[in-house]
Amino acid sequence: MLITDQTSMREDLARRKEVKYAIHGADVSKLRSHLAINGRKQIHNESVSTVRSVYFDCPRFSAARANINGDGSRRKLRLRWYDTTLPLHDAFLEIKWREGVVTGKHRMQVESSTSLSSLRYQELFDKLHDVVPEKYHTFLYRYNEPVVIVEYKREHFTSDDGALRMTLDYDLTYYDQVGRASMSAAFPCRLDELVVVEGKIPVGRDADVRRMLYPFAPRVNRCSKYLHGCRLLGHLHGLG
Repeated sequence: MLITDQTSMREDLARRKEVKYAIHGADVSKLRSHLAINGRKQIHNESVSTVRSVYFDCPRFSAARANINGDGSRRKLRLRWYDTTLPLHDAFLEIKWREGVVTGKHRMQVESSTSLSSLRYQELFDKLHDVVPEKYHTFLYRYNEPVVIVEYKREHFTSDDGALRMTLDYDLTYYDQVGRASMSAAFPCRLDELVVVEGKIPVGRDADVRRMLYPFAPRVNRCSKYLHGCRLLGHLHGLG
């Protein structure tokens, strides 16, 4: 297994602000039209990407608890891949962080001669431990329990100058991983009515997000796809 730390190669990942709109029952075609007219559609491999991530947490769901509590400083660990049901020979290990209103990602490309989905979770973590830079080991130790695979369709848009990125996410589906020894896409749980629009922006450019959505004017709200999955699958009873 090989790993390449991409964090320093992507300035847009290193430090930014995220603005989210979680809209139940939204008309995806109208949102797509607004974003395409006010900005530019971007295509990465496919016109509509299928994003899948397996999220990890500790046995007490501390990452989920931090989100529920609105902690100003928090972290999430996930393995992300695109356009295949389960990961094949490459994926991205991401540590997403938040400090106040500023967010960013440590993003590492993982390449494996063995199909990643054929590995048991313990084997996957053992192999990652051998190649991930030591400064990230604490996250592998802390968040070592698989919780859920999150799947959704994603479309990408940018402002004319490319500084603002918008994503349109829909058709959310969750696959419970708690207690599983290896990755499984069995027994999907769908959250079809939820549509999420996210703006990834340099700090100080909030108004640009509103211009990208004009004339649609939804309210900004908190939205964690991971947290939605935990609640849908019944992992957070009594935690809000």
